[in-house]
Amino acid sequence: MRARLRDAGVSGAEELGRFVSNPELFGASSFDERAAMPVLIVALPTLTDALLVSAVAGHLRRAWARPAAFESVLAAFEAWAERDPTTGWHLGDAVGTTATAAHADSLLRVSRDTKYGTARQMVVYALGRFKTVPGVRETLLRLIDEPGVALHAMYALRRVLGPREALVHLERVEREQRGTIIGDQATREVKKARKALS
Repeated sequence: MRARLRDAGVSGAEELGRFVSNPELFGASSFDERAAMPVLIVALPTLTDALLVSAVAGHLRRAWARPAAFESVLAAFEAWAERDPTTGWHLGDAVGTTATAAHADSLLRVSRDTKYGTARQMVVYALGRFKTVPGVRETLLRLIDEPGVALHAMYALRRVLGPREALVHLERVEREQRGTIIGDQATREVKKARKALS
């Protein structure tokens, strides 16, 4: 992969997969993600190493890769999510980030499909960006009770409905799921909604 990037004239190809959260401590990466994007998009469907797939997904999960990278990361997500949930999660994060309203049907389809398990968490989370898209509200209301994606659905629901309307549904989950992980998650989301209203 690094050889392909170098052949395409991408600078910093040796730093593919290096992500820096604090450049002051760790030094900035010299990898030119924007220049690499066309190469990564074409290569992603052909990759077989999970760590490399996750690294490429990490580089493509940028708002500026929207919508060019969407079809490639979605295809990779569908290929990986069931067999490798961790790699699927990284790809799902890229799916959610690179989607536009034109891709909402694909996001809804993936979000509703339980075969993808927790790999779809960030796809569900991304639905919060599409509050006017038909089906988003109903999908989130269904997912706030589903283990594995409930927290991400609750967050997105607050964005879609606003804190006042979302609070009714979050309080219902808190009440009905008391003593469970989902109930605890709902309690935290209820507090956030109430704080936003104060």
